[in-house]
Amino acid sequence: MPDGRTLMENEPSLEQLYFSLNELLDRISSQEEYFYGQINELKKREKELLDAWQRESQHVKHLREVISSTEVLYDASSEQEISERAVEILQNLYPEAAVRFLSTSTNRAGMKLLAGRRLTPPLAEKCRISPLDCPVMKRGKPYLVLPGKKGVFCSEVASLPGVSGHGCLPLMAEGVAFGVLSLFFQGNQSYDDKDIEMLNIFSTHIGLAFTNARLIKIAVKEALTDQLTGLPNRRYALDVLQKEISRTERYGGIFCVAMIDLDNFKKVNDTFGHGEGDRVLVLFAGVAGRAFRKTDVVARFGGEEFLLILPQTSLSTGVKVVERFQALFNQATFSGALKAVNLTFSAGVAEYPADGRDVESLLNTVDQRLYKAKESGRNRVVGKVVAPVAIEKKILAWREENGC
Repeated sequence: MPDGRTLMENEPSLEQLYFSLNELLDRISSQEEYFYGQINELKKREKELLDAWQRESQHVKHLREVISSTEVLYDASSEQEISERAVEILQNLYPEAAVRFLSTSTNRAGMKLLAGRRLTPPLAEKCRISPLDCPVMKRGKPYLVLPGKKGVFCSEVASLPGVSGHGCLPLMAEGVAFGVLSLFFQGNQSYDDKDIEMLNIFSTHIGLAFTNARLIKIAVKEALTDQLTGLPNRRYALDVLQKEISRTERYGGIFCVAMIDLDNFKKVNDTFGHGEGDRVLVLFAGVAGRAFRKTDVVARFGGEEFLLILPQTSLSTGVKVVERFQALFNQATFSGALKAVNLTFSAGVAEYPADGRDVESLLNTVDQRLYKAKESGRNRVVGKVVAPVAIEKKILAWREENGC
């Protein structure tokens, strides 16, 4: 059994205990520093993630605001209004940038300015680059040179003072580029890839709005157009007549209305078939398109009946105009395009406001005079009432017999 002296020799000295304690404290301190470093790194990472989340949230919010703002594009009634609203939206997003909306001309030989903000010459003028040479139009992809970044400026704006960067976005409708939306940056504003993403989304909505507007325009035109002759239909004619009455009532003046009915049209259909009758109607529309002014309206009113509106025209002049057209149409039937030849028409002409002050009374008057022209042997133009009021019953019977 060991004695007390042996035990004391085996016990650590005070100095050894001191050094052991210091080692332990050093290890604890090192581990503490490591853990504090890890905590700081986690906090730093947490802050970076929080900042990134806030940036992404702001970006998402920004995109939602942009997408929400594009709703006004679809409410626009014309392409001009769409371009003006698009420019206004971009100006609000980038208040210090100049904005320009260019659209290709009909023959695609150039690009015209539809709308713009903060534009100074020569930006306020049309683009000198042909759509066929424009890299944006050819590639169908955005062309962007952001401030502070290297890039090749478009030759159109390369020498402009004060422009530190610019971007051009192709505007596409139904797969075809129809214009360019341009931003001209000034100073050292900061833009990044998220701006490019937003601008791409915005340009897509502009293209969709243009497509939508064009489809609506086509639908409206088709709804107001006679499919066989290409002339305006009855609905359009009545609308124009009402507007012409309102305009003339407000500003003064006169205008003429004529109702034209092809003579013996039923006989043409019975003899040569309905296809020949259709060709006669198309020929009538073609001659009418060459015979009247752009301000005049010739509409297919129903069957072989047509309504003619002649703004700022007196009754006597209106009768002469219709008689001249009558001769042109008769002559055209000898051109060899038809089996039926020597075709004629009868017409009744009325003047506003002498012969009626509303749509119903004017149409009633021209109906009476048309009936008189038919009753008098056809191929006539009647410009004044020569029949008694009782003739209205005969008019109704005649219109019913002829399917009018």
